[in-house]
Amino acid sequence: DEPIALKDGRKIATLADARRLMLSLPELHLRTHQWEHVGGLLLKAACRDGGFALAQARAQLPRALKAEGLI
Repeated sequence: DEPIALKDGRKIATLADARRLMLSLPELHLRTHQWEHVGGLLLKAACRDGGFALAQARAQLPRALKAEGLI
């Protein structure tokens, strides 16, 4: 898949990129239902070598990024 381009020029192309981005967010933001859901999907994708969980995470991540104003 194509990387997700953020407004500030960064790109999310891997699970590691998504993890780094999430760790850079304030903890209060990560406690929202949207980020908790995305975080769970990313964890499942990493533990299960992709597949369905990765597709779900890929679909949900842009929604969380939009809510943060990052894309």
